[in-house]
Amino acid sequence: MENTPFGVQLEFYEFEKLTDATSKLNMHVIYESVGHRDQVLKIGMQQGINMAHNRLQNVAVKLK
Repeated sequence: MENTPFGVQLEFYEFEKLTDATSKLNMHVIYESVGHRDQVLKIGMQQGINMAHNRLQNVAVKLK
């Protein structure tokens, strides 16, 4: 994320098919350090990511 104090992170995304109409997004994030990971968790980034994914899901459902 530009202009933030967070270090580099590597993200892997994989969609896992659950049914013909649904899938599950598996996300694996590797942080530059444990300290950087803890900073991200401390500011509530996990909740922000969940909100973003929920919005994406709502858009995708409307496209069916």
